This record gives sequence, structure tokens and C-alpha cells, in this order.
Amino acid sequence: MHSFYFPSCKIEGDIEPPVPFNHMGRVGAVPNKCGSCNHLFEGGCTRYIDLVNKYLHLDYGPCKIDGPTDPVVYEDEFIEGKVEVPRKCSKCYFLKFDRIYGFICTHEEGKWGKYYRGLDWGAWEPESIYLQLPLPKVTTKILSKYVMQNDLIGFIKEYRKCNPSLSIAEAKKDFTYLKNILLKN
Repeated sequence: MHSFYFPSCKIEGDIEPPVPFNHMGRVGAVPNKCGSCNHLFEGGCTRYIDLVNKYLHLDYGPCKIDGPTDPVVYEDEFIEGKVEVPRKCSKCYFLKFDRIYGFICTHEEGKWGKYYRGLDWGAWEPESIYLQLPLPKVTTKILSKYVMQNDLIGFIKEYRKCNPSLSIAEAKKDFTYLKNILLKN
């Protein structure tokens, strides 16, 4: 789940007052700093899109509910999750599952409408960013970690496990591709 939040937003600005936003019938509001940002697109954020190949969540700032923000795998009596959420969110009343957006926070829903606030990861950050190779190539967390560590040999071994039909030369090329994107940002 945290792959939709990192790299975190570095743009400074006020969260309040919310800026009304409507896209394809989805009505609500976005954080003030996002309302005029050139990275706002269809209610998501395009910061680092060339690095992670997906829209990231907008920055709603910290929530007013205190607690630890280290990641835990979500579980309840009905669901055993495969994703991690902040520890404080794992037992929170406002954490809901949406079939389109995954885990969402419905705290202050009256303010944000259908642009649900993001989960609050606090000061916690993952040890590596989840880089993505263009599809149909398979990319894993371990591949991202090897790029961050500049470990070409580890990358090639993992790459060949995930993409067995591709060559070592292709693995080296993809390592360089991801490394260059990482250095650019």
C-alpha cells in the first residue's frame, strides 16, 4: 500500500482550505497545495511518475489521530491482507476498503468527499522506492532494492528469476535504465 505514497511529496504548502475538485462524476476536494500544482491529474499525483509508473496519492498531511506509523500487514476477522498499512490505521474505525482504490481513510469524509484522504505514514519511509519496468516485464521489491544499493549482480539474479525469458544483456540494460531514472529524480 505504501508504494502509492513514496517518494513523498516535497512541495511545501497549506493543506487547508480544501479546493473543490470534480473528475468524471467523482466529487470532493483536494488539499490546497495540490489544487494549483502541475502534478495534479485526475485526482492523483504525477510526481515521480517516470520513476514508479503510477499515480501517487495526494498529500493530505498528518491525520489528527495519534499512533505509530510503521507498516503492518492488515488483518481483521474477514480479511487477511497482502498489503501493509500504518499501524495506527490497522485498527482505526475510519480505515475502509474500496474495491477501486484499495484501503482508504474516511476520516473527514465531509471535507474531502470522494477524494479520500491518504493514509498517514508519519515520518516513516520505506528503505527503497518501488521502481517499475515497463510492462510486460515483472518488477519486484527486491529488484528495486538492488538498484538502490547499486548491486548489479543481485539485480541480474533476481531479474532472471522474475523474467526467465529475458537475457542477461537485457537485465543489465534495465538496471541502467532504472538507475538513470533514480539518479534523475
